[in-house]
Formats: sequence, C-alpha cells, structure tokens
Amino acid sequence: MIISVHVTHKSADMKALELIGRHDEKALLHHLRRIQGVKECAVLRTCNRVELYAVTDEPSTTRNGMEAMISRFIPFDHDQNLVQFRSDLESIRHLLRVSSGLESMIVGEDQIQFQVKRAYELAESEGCIGPILSLIFRKAISVGKKVRTETKVNKGAVSIGSAAVDLAERLLGSLEGKTILVIGAGEMATLIAKHLIGKKPNAIFVSNRTYDRAVELAWYLGGQAIRLDSLYDYLHKCDIVLVATSSPHVILDRARVEKAIAKKGEGEKLIIIDVSFPRNVADDVRSLKNVEMHDIDGLRDIAQENIMKRKREVLEAERIIAEELLLLEKKLEEMGASEVIKALRQKFEAIKEVEIRKAINRLNHSPEDIETIVTDFANALANRFLADPTEMLKLASREKRVEILKAARELFRLEENKNVS
Repeated sequence: MIISVHVTHKSADMKALELIGRHDEKALLHHLRRIQGVKECAVLRTCNRVELYAVTDEPSTTRNGMEAMISRFIPFDHDQNLVQFRSDLESIRHLLRVSSGLESMIVGEDQIQFQVKRAYELAESEGCIGPILSLIFRKAISVGKKVRTETKVNKGAVSIGSAAVDLAERLLGSLEGKTILVIGAGEMATLIAKHLIGKKPNAIFVSNRTYDRAVELAWYLGGQAIRLDSLYDYLHKCDIVLVATSSPHVILDRARVEKAIAKKGEGEKLIIIDVSFPRNVADDVRSLKNVEMHDIDGLRDIAQENIMKRKREVLEAERIIAEELLLLEKKLEEMGASEVIKALRQKFEAIKEVEIRKAINRLNHSPEDIETIVTDFANALANRFLADPTEMLKLASREKRVEILKAARELFRLEENKNVS
C-alpha cells in the first residue's frame, strides 16, 4: 500500500509550511524510512510544499508513524485540513498532477518537474527507492514531460520567479528607472533575473553567499555584484528587494531594514518580496513604517489569474493524466507476478539451452536425418517443460486440492484450447 502526506500552499500559509519545510529533504527522508512498515520512501520539498511518500505492508502502523512524525513538526489541525493524507491511486494521481504543474501555485510552472526528479534521485541515492516508487516517480516525470509537450499549460514560461517580478511591477507601476537588489543567485533568483530583462531599471545589484555566482548573475543582468556582508550598505539605495536564497536563516532582520529606511528620503518606501523557503526576511520587518513586505503568500492573486488563463489547457492535461494513470495502475497490478515470471523464464531458458546443445551435437555428428533430430528436440523440450507441472498436478489430485487443478486449467487456458488439434 502507498501512503502519502501533503503540506502544501493549498492548505497552509508560509508560516505553517516553514514548521516542516525548514528541515532539509535528507533529514526528513531518514526520519520517514525509520517508521515501522516502511519499505520504500521519498520526500518532495519545494518552496511551497512538503510531501512524503511511503510504500508499506503495515498500512495502519505506518500511517500512525507518519502522523506522529508530522505532529513533531506541526500540530495536526482537523478543522483546516492543514495536513492531508492520501493513499494508493489518490497518492499516485496527485504526484502525476504535481509533476505536470497542475498542483503548483503558478499552474504550469516547469521547475516542479525537476524538483520531482530531484526527489526521486535523492531517495534513490539514499537507498530508499524500490520497484514501486521507482515506477511511480519515473512515470510522474515522463507524464510531466508529455503534458508540457502536448498542451500549452506552461506557455509563457511561468514560475514563482516570474510572478514575483509581476508583483513588483504591480506595486511600483513599472520597474523602469527603479533600483533593484536581488539577494540570491540560485535557481529561483535566476528565474527572477530572466524576467527582469527588458524592464529598464536604473540599477540592479546582486548579492549572494557565493560571490562568484553573484558576479555571474550580475553580468547576465548588466548589474553589479556585491558581497553578502556588504548588501546592507546598498539597501537604502533600493526601491525593491527581491529575496530568493536557499539559506535556512534570516538574512534581513528588522534592525538592518530599519537602518536602511532611516537613510532613505522622507516618505520613500522600500518594497521587499521574499520568495525564499524558508523565508529569509524576519516577519516583524513588515510592521516597519514605509516598508511593504510580501512573501509567497502574496502571489496568490497572480496565481489565481494564471489559473483562469490556463483553464482549457488544464482540462487537456487532466485527460492525459487520467490515461497515463490507467496504464500505470495496470503495470502496478502486474508487478506482483513479475518475480514469478522472471523465475519461470530463467528455468525454461536453462532447459532450452541444454536441449539446443544436444540437438546441435546430433546434427553435427550423427547420421540421423534432420526430421528425427528436430522431432526429438521438440519432444524433449515439451517433456521437460511439463515434468514439474505434471508431477505437481498428480500430487494435487491425490490430495484432493481441486483449486490447484482449476488454477492449472485457467493458467494454461485449457478450456479455450480444448478443441485445438
């Protein structure tokens, strides 16, 4: 059985998400694998979701263990459905939707597909993936590609980064002539940078823990790189600060921002948009005068508009997911027989090899005609293939185990073939 746990932007705000999301994937993965009954597991963590997937043969025990694990990070809230549990096909359907971008805050975003792949690779490298989750995650990744290829759900390269830039433009009217500070130079900051191109700002500063990466991104933007410990000297010069790092710590605290505001002109505002997860700007900064602060929760209006634009494409994506889910379900059902089929093939391949060598030897060294040798070869194969089933069926008959006889008829389709001559 598959059990999954979901804490996402759909049911939780950033404050609640950070309770579990500030812990890294590897730590969560090892926590999950220690739960009784868990045979395989994976953890998907992005800027607005934390999801745990487990395969278990002790569903009740594992479910209790996962509930206990989650409750160590966040209180289970029955009223608000903060934490959601799914199982089996519902878990799989959800993962296919996630990988296709349908469960994203910014529907159609491409980044989630890579994040699902990263979750799979981490679980695999940590020895947590087995045949079931391997099949499901690989299917989710391929379905995500198919949806993006066959629909226009990702048209326009939408992302949290592009939504952050959209929000900045709405708040300021335009970015033309404005001074912008980007904190971070990773994946999300790069997405922000791509959407700043052509906005004609007065100046762009880029600051990052690794200075070389700040230099690289600043060069791409035609801006100036600054060292992380110097960014506070530039804060007061900026109209807007876009924060997107992977740091688990606060980078902008109230005291630093307060000092920057004091250096700005009378009534001049500082807008801060923090799309980091966990957030890198202290929550009490938002109460400062002349500071307007937004986090990922502030992108919800833009996200809703994006959903309306892509409604038709979402329907088409859902059709693809439904078709692929049926195929995947069939494969999962067949997995129970795969070990038996593999063993049968190995056994019969060994028999076949022996009989082929015997036949070739007779062909090369015996005066017998070909027809005799081929007939003997076919008879030997048939006799050896049927030897064990014949013995077991006789035994079952003596022991009056009619279910074995019935299964044999079904297995070899004897009723269908009784008229075959």
